Amino acid sequence: MASILLVDDDMNLLRGVRRVLRTCPYDLFIASSAEMAIRMLRHGGFDLVVVDQAISDSHGPPLVQWLAIQHPQTACIMLSHPSGEASVADSLPSGDPYRTLTKPCDDVALATAIGQALEIQSVS
Repeated sequence: MASILLVDDDMNLLRGVRRVLRTCPYDLFIASSAEMAIRMLRHGGFDLVVVDQAISDSHGPPLVQWLAIQHPQTACIMLSHPSGEASVADSLPSGDPYRTLTKPCDDVALATAIGQALEIQSVS
């Protein structure tokens, strides 16, 4: 079963994602801060991390860059805000496991992106 870490301080988004993914074979974990996400990542690996660009205690790209160095096998989806999309794309490592979605994003679109990211990762 794939394990997914959702990193966002928007509880409405997290509840929506959880609702959409409830029938999928994923173990979902939630971190409401970059610091919490790093602690969780240090204790165990995840197949996919979904992180908000504007997480309140940190800027999302440094978390993603840390993830790319410490856990290069982990796929990542960054949720960007319309005004920050270009800077987010520039800060991400290149390659299939990394992609961005613009907030607000539809729960179903995010669920689809999660499925695609996990599928790409399983082939790699």
